[in-house]
Amino acid sequence: MKKIIFIILLWTSFQLHASTEIPFDFNWKFSRGDYPESIRQNFDDTNWRILNLPHDWSIEENYDSTANEGSWQNGYLAGGIAWYRKSFSWQEEWKGKEIHILFDGIYMNSTVWINGLLLGNRPYGYIGFSYDLTPYLQEGENILTVKVDHSKALSSRWYTGSGIYRHVRLLVSDQVHIPVWGIYFTTPECSEKKAEACIRTTVINKSTVSEKILLRTQLKTRDGIRIASTEKETTLAAGSEQEITQQITVARPHRWSPEKPTLYVLESTVETNGKTRDSRKQFVGFRKIEYSPSGFFLNNEPIRIKGVCDHHTGGALGAAVPDQALERKIKILKAMGCNAIRTAHNPFSPEFYTICDTMGLIVMDEAFDGWDKTKTRDDYGNYFDAWWERDLTDMILRDRNHPCIFFWSIGNEVRKGTPERQKQLVDLIHRLDPTRPVSQGGTDPTRGMKTNYDANFRFLDIVGFNGNGEEVGELEMFHQNMPERCGIGTEIPHTYQTRGVYRTKTAWRRRDFPAPWEKPESWKEYKNKVFDNPDLSETEVFPEEAAHPYYQSSYDNAAVRINARKSWQRSSSFPWFFGEFRWGSFDYLGESEWPQRTRNQGIIDLCGFPKDHYYLYQSLWSAQSMVHILPHWTHPGKEGISIPVVIYTNCESVELFLNGKSMGKQTYKGEQLMWQVPYQEGEIKAIARNGNKIVVQKIQKTAGKANSIQIQADRYTAHANQTDVIHFELDITDCLGTMCPYADNEIRFNITGPARLIGVDNGDPVDLSPYRAPSRKAFRGKVLLILQTTDKPGKVVVEASSPGLKNTMTTINILP
Repeated sequence: MKKIIFIILLWTSFQLHASTEIPFDFNWKFSRGDYPESIRQNFDDTNWRILNLPHDWSIEENYDSTANEGSWQNGYLAGGIAWYRKSFSWQEEWKGKEIHILFDGIYMNSTVWINGLLLGNRPYGYIGFSYDLTPYLQEGENILTVKVDHSKALSSRWYTGSGIYRHVRLLVSDQVHIPVWGIYFTTPECSEKKAEACIRTTVINKSTVSEKILLRTQLKTRDGIRIASTEKETTLAAGSEQEITQQITVARPHRWSPEKPTLYVLESTVETNGKTRDSRKQFVGFRKIEYSPSGFFLNNEPIRIKGVCDHHTGGALGAAVPDQALERKIKILKAMGCNAIRTAHNPFSPEFYTICDTMGLIVMDEAFDGWDKTKTRDDYGNYFDAWWERDLTDMILRDRNHPCIFFWSIGNEVRKGTPERQKQLVDLIHRLDPTRPVSQGGTDPTRGMKTNYDANFRFLDIVGFNGNGEEVGELEMFHQNMPERCGIGTEIPHTYQTRGVYRTKTAWRRRDFPAPWEKPESWKEYKNKVFDNPDLSETEVFPEEAAHPYYQSSYDNAAVRINARKSWQRSSSFPWFFGEFRWGSFDYLGESEWPQRTRNQGIIDLCGFPKDHYYLYQSLWSAQSMVHILPHWTHPGKEGISIPVVIYTNCESVELFLNGKSMGKQTYKGEQLMWQVPYQEGEIKAIARNGNKIVVQKIQKTAGKANSIQIQADRYTAHANQTDVIHFELDITDCLGTMCPYADNEIRFNITGPARLIGVDNGDPVDLSPYRAPSRKAFRGKVLLILQTTDKPGKVVVEASSPGLKNTMTTINILP
């Protein structure tokens, strides 16, 4: 898998880019604060910090309850204004060429100058954009200057990051070339026997003479075998552009699916008089999607969306997520049985879609959170009228060749949205890409779209349900009123968990831990809308957890309206309802009340450590045989007290043993299994069977006194490229190697060799320690350390120590 992902990340350098691409991430100068206009060109920046991109300055700050005016919505890490500058030399081979700069994402309100001359401004922080540098470059040194204005930091309802937080590339092309995002690949016919592909390629002639061109398009396997090709000649007048349409036929294509994400390489070459003027390579795939009230179909087979909503950030790394850290996130989700991701609530980086193409994750690509009415004072709603068409167009043109994208989404719980605006957005997408359905997250009355079925849903291809879709009777009422329409859970369900924390009494958000906008007294009317979720015991088995009011139970018993099990039972039972994107995937920063940094709604914590819900979804979504026990089996002082032991499995039956004694066997019927087990120290074991055959088993052991630190890396070789990332998972264990689930020892790191610390974390929602300090307290026995390589080869030695514990160390080889 590592080799496959390495190939993916190499291929992203070819996707939709000019024939010569120069990585432009390294050796930028950076400074916080505002400066006079002279900074654009003649300015002494010798004392500025030198850094590499991607970069997020907010994640480097300390948490402050007053930051961003103390807003609970977008975190407590400061925004502000900052500047970036990069000097680069003119190259002789650029003479007569077209030079563009491509930014994959700057948050937010960026202004860019070259040699003191204004190139432009983009307020939206989530979409890539390019500028033509050609008329402004000069022989010798050139200076690119970028101002990022995040001073109005109430710009979102979650942590956004600040800065040039995605990749930057310099694109060098001939005067006759294919522009950025200038190729559109569709498959009008795609069956097991034959696929017809239509390729629309835009070619530009920036020269002063007419050019007779040959466009050659080839389709190859990933190992370079050509399977189809076509050519077309045309004449381009000076200063003109033309879209050229070509068709190719492929016999018995290997079609793309989450189980078999087969990709092909599309090569597009522009020639004049036998000379290559431009050449592009990109991944493409063949697949056929269809939907109706009878179901959603991929390649003529029914499929359910087993999805999650994900934010673009990466925990301790903030918004500047290195490619390998992004890869790790997606691999964790894929291993859970997840087959789909909704980009909540904005476009993601180009690398994200390429990794999903290759690993087999369906994507709902979402353009905006809201529209022209702001949700937070400084958000994109202030710019929507002027910019939505440009930004939405760029998103569709950039992303529409990715086979992983099945749906477009135009918004999320839009405040005071109107059907007229909805129609504008849908119509634009249908013009740019009529091959995919358009949805919208949460077309419900909670944000001002009144419950008028015809007006709310008239223009959407598939209706998206957020919180209201979790309520008793809501889906049935919708189908009764609109039996010809299809729906999907765009944000269903909303549940809460804190890794390693357990409570046996059911908690409802509005009743027990209300959000800032909810009044506890409203529970009396609201409680009839939620689905029953019985307590696991008459009295609370873990009353000591009441000392942690910001933590939630890792049983499936802390939710907004419905638990995860009941939600999937409903999402998978209606043919017209295609599945769900649950909220959320990983815990994310922001949308939390001080002193929390996150609201605990992920099935995976900020470190990427799975919570128990991860294994619940694995039992529901994965074909891999599995069994999981919760809670852990270290409960001092609870001897003889009955503890609810819950088993998640996808096998036919499970037998539970306590210290070798059978506690009984239960048959799996699509629900969790539960035993009431009087606690005693030792070992609890679950044996899962299909028929009489033991398929898989799981053991939980009682931990003794904390004794040692165990460390495990996700790779033991990396490269001296300044981009490779290594994740280290550290567990505090007893003398026998059993993880101590209550350990909170502080672990210190000593790192020697060619790597730098870029993140430490523990997943604790209320630990506000800085992310780049060389130490961290364990939370529920675990800590995460993240390093990134430099440009030097050698050995990296990581030593982890804590008073009273045995130290540990590991070595990573950094190759040239």
